[in-house]
Amino acid sequence: MEPCRTVTVDLPESMIAALGRAAALAGVGPSDYLRAVLRGALDRTPARLRSREEEISRARHLSSGWVGLQIRLRALGCVLRRGSDGDLVLMSWPIERPLMHAAQVGLGLAALTLQFGTGFPAEADRKPARLPATAAPGRAERGRAA
Repeated sequence: MEPCRTVTVDLPESMIAALGRAAALAGVGPSDYLRAVLRGALDRTPARLRSREEEISRARHLSSGWVGLQIRLRALGCVLRRGSDGDLVLMSWPIERPLMHAAQVGLGLAALTLQFGTGFPAEADRKPARLPATAAPGRAERGRAA
């Protein structure tokens, strides 16, 4: 994930109020909304489709909680589940198949817990997701040694 820096921008009060209303309608904070708007406005690539990683990153920045993130991810055809190692795994949706460790696309458990201010929701009666050995080189060997 790219590091963030705090900046100060002078905006008219009417624009700040409009930003707050737009962010509330999107269900996110003003900073996350502004970040998403700027990202879209600064992308000068003509009529290109966003990569899946960009769409997932956008979903993360527009989400104000776990439920919102899961809803946005499901719209992209994926969902988060806790893996057998305790980390998050990005799964396909609606047929759940492991795709990759979520941290590989900026959805690490620690960062999301800090962002949302709460841990990953408990999953009742769900077996932890297991990635195929080819999806995460080196992880399987560490898991067996424990």
